[in-house]
Amino acid sequence: MGKKKVLVPVDGTERSMHSLSLIKEIFDKENVEIIIMNVKELVFVDGISLSEEIRNAEISGKKLLKEASQIMDGYNVETFFTFGYPGDEIIKKSLEDEINYIVMTKSTKKGLHRMIGSVTANVVKQAKCIVVIVPE
Repeated sequence: MGKKKVLVPVDGTERSMHSLSLIKEIFDKENVEIIIMNVKELVFVDGISLSEEIRNAEISGKKLLKEASQIMDGYNVETFFTFGYPGDEIIKKSLEDEINYIVMTKSTKKGLHRMIGSVTANVVKQAKCIVVIVPE
């Protein structure tokens, strides 16, 4: 039986980093491959993207991924950065890499989305694997 693949989307909030702690509690280093992912939404102004904003977003995203991978010291970790809509990109990556688990935190939003968050809700609806939602 091969190693399980675990996808962990992080967005830079302390809340999203809780997923990494949970992984350390429930998965043995020898039995998993961790993919830490960061998605930056593209913003267009009158149909034109702002190249400086894109460059800065990529730099900060890659810095975040480096910090997250250091938290997972000792684990087999790959990082992935992309632009797009987070829910869609998480699903796309999970299908491309044949992910077994997606580990995400719930949102701090109010109302129905407060329960699990709009991105998380989107992923839960579309995922073809197990989605683990980390409480705050």
